[in-house]
Amino acid sequence: MRDARDFIVASSAATIVPGVQHASLVVAEPFGGMTSWPIWVEGIDSVERLGRFELNAVSPDYFATMGTRLLRGRGFESGDVQGGRRVMVVGASMAAALWPGADPLGKCVRVGMVDTVPCSYVVGVAEDIHARGFGPQDRNFYYYLAAAQFRPHQGGLFVRAPGDARLSMEPLRRRLQQEMPGASYVTVSRLGDLVDNESRSWVMGATLFTAFGALALILAAVGLYSVIAYNVAQRRQELAVRVALGAAASDMIRLVVGEGLRLAVAGVAVGAGIALIAAPRVAPLLFNQSPRDPLVFGTVTGALLAVAIGASLLPAVRSARVDPNSALRAE
Repeated sequence: MRDARDFIVASSAATIVPGVQHASLVVAEPFGGMTSWPIWVEGIDSVERLGRFELNAVSPDYFATMGTRLLRGRGFESGDVQGGRRVMVVGASMAAALWPGADPLGKCVRVGMVDTVPCSYVVGVAEDIHARGFGPQDRNFYYYLAAAQFRPHQGGLFVRAPGDARLSMEPLRRRLQQEMPGASYVTVSRLGDLVDNESRSWVMGATLFTAFGALALILAAVGLYSVIAYNVAQRRQELAVRVALGAAASDMIRLVVGEGLRLAVAGVAVGAGIALIAAPRVAPLLFNQSPRDPLVFGTVTGALLAVAIGASLLPAVRSARVDPNSALRAE
């Protein structure tokens, strides 16, 4: 799902406020309401050993409402009704797991009591979603049935509202309340609130990692500056001799900064090696990010080298301003 904070979940509703962009009936709600039914696929003895297969029953406008892309085939249409040819849309990972290297369109899947239900034929393949959590252990296989063929009178309504979803919540609730019989009460909430509840731990972890990383970078810069500054102070007479023999200021700066860079490169090499070795343990802490991403390694290396140059520059400039006479007369 994309742009989740622009969506509204309206439970136990049948119609929507005029003017909304898209709306879809759903039987299962992400991050809490997904369900799993037994399925049967020809040629596979035990589908359950491949993983957990979870379903949702939706109406034709679901994929436009949620912003979930269809990768192949089609979504549901108004003609997909009870009594007609049963159809389903499967997630990309489910298609790859059940029919590796084969075209999933047109395949037969029996959902439920396999001895009594007819085939549901795959008509589309949708991109994968997160519906239980954001960790690798939360990845399941998802598929969709036409709500009109599954449970047409159950579930809730997903609405894509224009602009800020918060401004549409109360008008939507009042309009839907008019359609509810008896004393039933409509509740409306942002899908973003559900997403925020699930992502809070990830956001907190990312914030802490960023804070610790920034602190480590500052400590590394201060430490490198201290080492270079001390080294320059210890080599003051040597540097003075170089200046007395005609070394230019730029030569002195390159000399000192080069030493700082050599230390930084050695540290980066050791740190990168440790990061690569620890990658399998770090992977569960990352969301949609490889622990061996070359772009991340390149960016971090560039940042560290830039900090090393900055930390070495001030001692380098001081070394270029050494007065040979005073330095050689010292001691």
